[in-house]
Amino acid sequence: MTKDVKKTILILSSSFGQGHMATARALESAANNHPEFNIDVKIIDFSEEIGKLFNKTSKKMYEINTKHLPALYKWMYVSTDITHTPIRLANLLSYPLRQSHLKKILASHHPDLIISNYPIWQYLAFQISKKNFPHVEFATLVTDSISVHSSWVIPDSDFYIVANEPTASSLHTLGVQDDKIHALGYPVHESFTHDHLSHQSILTDINIPKNRKLILFSASALRASYVRRVCTAITTQYPDHALVVVTGRDAELYRQIADSHFWSAPHSYLVGWTNTMPELIKASDIVITKAGGSTVMECIAAQKPLIINKIIPGQEEGNAELVERYQLGHIARKSSEIITAISEIYKDYGSYQNRIAQLSKPDAARTIIEFIAKRLTSKSS
Repeated sequence: MTKDVKKTILILSSSFGQGHMATARALESAANNHPEFNIDVKIIDFSEEIGKLFNKTSKKMYEINTKHLPALYKWMYVSTDITHTPIRLANLLSYPLRQSHLKKILASHHPDLIISNYPIWQYLAFQISKKNFPHVEFATLVTDSISVHSSWVIPDSDFYIVANEPTASSLHTLGVQDDKIHALGYPVHESFTHDHLSHQSILTDINIPKNRKLILFSASALRASYVRRVCTAITTQYPDHALVVVTGRDAELYRQIADSHFWSAPHSYLVGWTNTMPELIKASDIVITKAGGSTVMECIAAQKPLIINKIIPGQEEGNAELVERYQLGHIARKSSEIITAISEIYKDYGSYQNRIAQLSKPDAARTIIEFIAKRLTSKSS
C-alpha cells in the first residue's frame, strides 16, 4: 500500500490518567514504524485545549475523588451514565466559547480522519468536526473494556474501535450499529510485540539476578501504608523472589516508601517514573496493578498474569471483569489476599498464560493503523 501523500490521523486525547495518551502514542509509534501505510499521526491534548485552568482543576478533583472519595466518584459516574445531560450540557456550554479556537487547531493539522479516545469532550469535538470538516470521518477509540460509559456514544461517530468482542457487545447494547463497531484490539506500544525485547537489560540495570522470579507492583496513587503492608507481606512470604515497586509520577509516595525498612530485604527495588514499563512487565512473572485500561491490556499483550488490587468505581470495573471472566488473574485488595492470589497463580501458571494468550493482541496498534489506511484509501478511490 503505497501513496505519495501521507494521510493524517488527528487523535483528540487527554492527559487525564495515562491510558488515553498511551493508546494515542502507541498508534503514533505504529504509524512511524510502518511507513508502508503512509499514515501520519498527530496528537492533541483536547482537554487542555478546552481550557488549561479548568483542565488542571478537573484533574485535581479526579485524583482526590478516586483516591479518597470513591463512593462520591461512583455516584458521579453512575449518574452521568444514566443521563447524558451533565456531559452534554458541559459540551454545549463550551461550544460558543471555544469553537473558533478548536476549529483553528483542527484545521491546522489538515486531518483525513479525526479520532477521539477520551469521551468527556468528544460531543463538542464531533460538532465542530462535522460542521467545519463534513468530508472527514470522526471515529471513537474506546479505552474501556466490557462496561462502557454511555458518554462514549453520545456523538454518533462514523465508526468505533474497541479492544474485544465483549466490549463490542456493550456498544451494541448502547445502540451503536454492529457495522460501525470494529474489535481490533487495544493499542499498546509495539515494543510488546518484540520477542527480543531487552527485558534482560532492565534486570541488569537494577541489579536483579536473571534467574530470580520477579513480581512487579505498580503502586502509583496508592496509600503509602498500604504499599508497605503489601511489600512486607511479599518479601516475607517470597524471600527468594525479586520485587520491583513502581510509583510512577507519585513523587510523594516514592519519598515515603523509600524510607521503609523492607528495602533492606534482598532484591527489593523501588522505581519512580520510568519509560521502561514494557521491559519490566515482560521481565515479570506476575504483575500487581490497579485495573487501569492500558496497564491491564499491556499485561495481556505480554501474557503476564495479573493481580488487580484497586478498581476505580465504575470506570475500571469492566477491566477487572475482563480479568475475572477469562481467569487471567485475581482480584485481591488486602495484603493477605494478594499472597493467596500469588500462590494460586503459581499453582497453575501455564494455564493462566494460555488463557491470556487467547486474548493477547500485542500488534493491535499496527492492525488499527492498517485498517485505517485501507479505509482512507477506499474512501478516496
